[in-house]
Amino acid sequence: MTGIIRVLGLHADCIIGVYPHERERSQPLEIDIEFAADVTEAAATDSMAAAVDYDALSQRAVAAVAGAQPELLERAAELVLAVVRETPGTANPVVRIRKLCALPNARAVEIEVR
Repeated sequence: MTGIIRVLGLHADCIIGVYPHERERSQPLEIDIEFAADVTEAAATDSMAAAVDYDALSQRAVAAVAGAQPELLERAAELVLAVVRETPGTANPVVRIRKLCALPNARAVEIEVR
């Protein structure tokens, strides 16, 4: 049985941006991670050992973006996508990242990568 797992609204504070004022302090990002996984064994056994550890995956995703201090949202999304792809048991990942303070007249700027 295939399941679609979504981590929605993961919060990350990191240095991101190309302008000098963006490089001076952390900015909030909101990350959505989606992937397919075979959930048959996890559902049958109720065992974490048979499931994708989305908590650990989320921690690695935030650490990847925060550690890289990317200039572009595109790079941040690629970093998170790589973390998901490197996680055993995941398939067909989709990553959305919102930069919440990118534009003064918008709630956010978002990128989606697959």
